[in-house]
Amino acid sequence: MLSNTRFLLLAFICFLGIGAQASTNVAGPPTDGSPVVVDIGFLLSNINAIYEEEETFDFEGVLSMHWRDSRLAFDPAETGYDELYYQGDFQFNEVFNGWWPQIILANEAGRFDREGVMLRVTPAGDVYYTEEIDAIAKSYLELARYPFDRQQLVAIFEVLGLNKDQVTMRPDPATSGIWNDVHHQVRVPQWREPVLSTSIVEYTPAYLDGSDIHLEAFRVQIDIERDYWYTLRLVALPVMVFVMMSWSVFWMERSSLGDRMDISFIGILTVVAYQIMSSESLPKISYVTVLMSFMIISFLMMCASIVINLRVAALDNSSRQMQGDRVDRLCRVFFPLSYVLITSLVGGYIYLRG
Repeated sequence: MLSNTRFLLLAFICFLGIGAQASTNVAGPPTDGSPVVVDIGFLLSNINAIYEEEETFDFEGVLSMHWRDSRLAFDPAETGYDELYYQGDFQFNEVFNGWWPQIILANEAGRFDREGVMLRVTPAGDVYYTEEIDAIAKSYLELARYPFDRQQLVAIFEVLGLNKDQVTMRPDPATSGIWNDVHHQVRVPQWREPVLSTSIVEYTPAYLDGSDIHLEAFRVQIDIERDYWYTLRLVALPVMVFVMMSWSVFWMERSSLGDRMDISFIGILTVVAYQIMSSESLPKISYVTVLMSFMIISFLMMCASIVINLRVAALDNSSRQMQGDRVDRLCRVFFPLSYVLITSLVGGYIYLRG
């Protein structure tokens, strides 16, 4: 009988302990009838690379959040600290027992590493969360105007598992921007200086298929313009020179058909090689870019010079040398004008449509 009494007494004490722990549970978001407002910002510190072929970009930055949780309020006179700090993975994961919004990169493409984390709690229960991240994000690239394109690189940060009735997000301009100073600048080779903007978007993620639950996400947009002079100098200018050199056949002796054909075919092979080289850095897109239209027109113009060579040779063989001379003289003017006109019209159309 005594042992049964002791057992019931111990069970009652455990029940009281569990109830007390549940009443002070801070593992979930604060529930006071309204969603938790999380001020969120992102400071871009570096863009390591932009991969056009994969339509991804590698970036680094500092993600900052602030929210209030009155359950974490404390008296500095009792703790002896004006503020509580949790630094590093061990203190944050093992020592801090409060709630925080778990952020994921919704358009992650292979890597989302947290390089460092710090959490600060004030006596009033204000929580300031800061972490440095290094990630690769998937972002659709519109390359129709390449190499005169301007891209919008987008990173979407989402609070995992909590809808907008539980957590609502608010952009914080004070902790958002680009880290540029006299000692450090965010610059990407072949690209000009980026511009960052933030906003909040609402959507239903794929893992909640068939549900009416809506989430809020923090959208970071980086507007960046390509420095087109690199591509023009590396690809466009050499190809243009080769096309102009191929027109030298119109000043050559008509009897040297083999030499004329050699020059034309060498030019064709050169343009094809440059076309392959330039396409390796771009995704397998079905639409034509401004640079690709230039390459195609250059290729067709060289092919047309072969047709002219054959036509002039046929006129010479039929003893109509004067007509052959007339064809060469016309081509000396027609080919340059057609090349400039067609390239400008087609490239301009693609650029305006893109």
